[in-house]
Amino acid sequence: MPAIAPERIRGVVFDLWNTLAYNDHRPNPMVALGEAFGVQGEPGWTKILERGMMREKLSGIEEGIEALSRLTGKRLAEEKAAELVRIWREACGKSRLFPEVQEILTRLARRFHLGLLSNTQSFDLEFLETPDLPFRARLFSYETGVLKPDRSMFQRMADLLDLDAPEILMVGDNLSDDVLGAEAVGMQALLVRRREAPLSFREPHPDRDPMTSLEPLPGHLGL
Repeated sequence: MPAIAPERIRGVVFDLWNTLAYNDHRPNPMVALGEAFGVQGEPGWTKILERGMMREKLSGIEEGIEALSRLTGKRLAEEKAAELVRIWREACGKSRLFPEVQEILTRLARRFHLGLLSNTQSFDLEFLETPDLPFRARLFSYETGVLKPDRSMFQRMADLLDLDAPEILMVGDNLSDDVLGAEAVGMQALLVRRREAPLSFREPHPDRDPMTSLEPLPGHLGL
């Protein structure tokens, strides 16, 4: 596993889903969308959903379904679309932070500039609207029109934090999008793999030693 240089780090940037937050609704709303549009289980199927729903500002899940229809060329029956809307809305109240996240972020914010960098939709993110999350900068894919691992996402985050790329540690659950994407622009990176987290990525990582929570992170940073 590539070693990080904690003495150089001045900022820590986090992915959102399955790194800081999760949704345990059954069925998982993203899985339900993937199944409805016939892409679930295909290689990189979650990226298809991201391309459809997470590169522009949309008003809600209804508009998200329309965007996926345009991307995939598949028009859903009215009843099926209504079922997906119901599942999504039921799931909205179950989006939450992992138990240790608030404490870890609070500790890190005393010493580091914190950022949030996520491929995510523009709607139903109310659980993030709390003053207790000490992020100096937030950047979402729907604001930029591109998805991680696009280099511009990481470079813009560095600009928002007013730091150079080597001074930033990226923490995420997607080896390609978060870890390798960050390292490609000169950032340092750590992989987190949550046990039993819905939709957590499972790519091989022979040279990595993933954290299973954020609890070891302060130790990695010398705190």
